Amino acid sequence: MGKINKSALAYLIGTSLFYGLLIVVQKMGLNLGLNPLSFSFSRSIIIIFISAIFFSPLFKKLKFIKKHELKDLIILGIVSAAAIIILFLGQNITTAINAGFLIRLTPLFVLPFAYLLLKEKSSRSLIFFMFIMLIGVFLLTTNGALIIPHLGDFLIIFVALIIAFQNVFAKKIMRSVSTEILIFFRVFISALVIVIFIPFLLGYQSISALSHGLFYVLLTAVLYFLSVLCQYRAIKLVGPFITTSFFLSGSLFSALFAYILLGETLSFVQWIGTVGILIGGYFLIKKI
Repeated sequence: MGKINKSALAYLIGTSLFYGLLIVVQKMGLNLGLNPLSFSFSRSIIIIFISAIFFSPLFKKLKFIKKHELKDLIILGIVSAAAIIILFLGQNITTAINAGFLIRLTPLFVLPFAYLLLKEKSSRSLIFFMFIMLIGVFLLTTNGALIIPHLGDFLIIFVALIIAFQNVFAKKIMRSVSTEILIFFRVFISALVIVIFIPFLLGYQSISALSHGLFYVLLTAVLYFLSVLCQYRAIKLVGPFITTSFFLSGSLFSALFAYILLGETLSFVQWIGTVGILIGGYFLIKKI
């Protein structure tokens, strides 16, 4: 495995690890009674500060961004914010089981977007191993008991579509914009849009998470930032399809941390799903 592939593997594992832990910590915060939108609002405030500090060395380069590049970067940030907001709304009107699985349909939508925007085609073997992982995720997250339909299910599927477009569009932007600048705009703009938009829905309640859930707000903000950082660096190295497909392994980390932090255990069906994810992930890794 070459140097670039080792780097890609590290970023792929990083984004799955950080996001897997993020889901569990976020659940712990919600179990305290935090409003999901308030949680997202408060977390976004912290993310704005984190991204501004982390990427401050890049600020002198921002003046060299061309107008059409700036437009694409802003679109990427707004699309990302829309995905986050719609996801929270969808989760409120469907089951956690459905939401946990349906959001993982993203790799299916990456395929047509990658062809249309990047003229890229994935091999049949990659698609096969992605489906192995997807079946594993289905068994792990739903225990074979997916309940459809709910109105929220269609919102979650729409979010999966948005995320697929977002990842492919990001790869297209990277052809002329550095990965670090793209990540800054992706994180900063999306967080800023959420901070501006959510108060219109919740009013003064938007800041409730900052008052009695600050620990979870801070921790989820850091985990979210790190997962996005790794994700887009991986997209730069191996493309949106492999990155999004390997992202399915985040379910394994969620299950692991749920066991450690929440005492949740796996059924026999879920263990079968775990094996499927490991097998599919292993062969995906061999392709990079």
